[in-house]
Amino acid sequence: MVSILRHSLAAAACAIALSTPVQADGTAVGLSENELARWQTAYNGLSAMTPKWGIQPVEAFKTTIDAGVPIVMLDVREPAEWAEGVIENAVLVSLTELPTAEGLAMLPEDRQTAMGVYCKSGHRSALALALLHNLGYTNVINMAGGFQAWTKAEYPFVVPTR
Repeated sequence: MVSILRHSLAAAACAIALSTPVQADGTAVGLSENELARWQTAYNGLSAMTPKWGIQPVEAFKTTIDAGVPIVMLDVREPAEWAEGVIENAVLVSLTELPTAEGLAMLPEDRQTAMGVYCKSGHRSALALALLHNLGYTNVINMAGGFQAWTKAEYPFVVPTR
């Protein structure tokens, strides 16, 4: 079951990254050799669950932020979710917007920048993590449990004004 989940996650992440349709069995349709190599790299990383495909609990993010360590918090929720509350200074780039030119323009130019990615519960941010690693961002960590875990821990957040 875990293998199937990892395969599905990798296929979905790569489809987003490559804007390529995926068949029911998880194989991408119409990939070039280069795209297939990128897909395989993403799949291998998820399959092996190497450290670069990291996930950390909300406590680790809170400690990092409190210590003043520079980290870009990337919120991949939808704007309506963002309006309900957000970790202070986070950047909103919804998962659906992330693989677009506008979404990519919101990301740091330096692909070594420390980034924490979160969504509502951790599922979309896992896909975003795979996509960001596929794009060459090497210092990205997914926040376990997402914004729900953050608020459950009673950590501070702000309600953005629009």
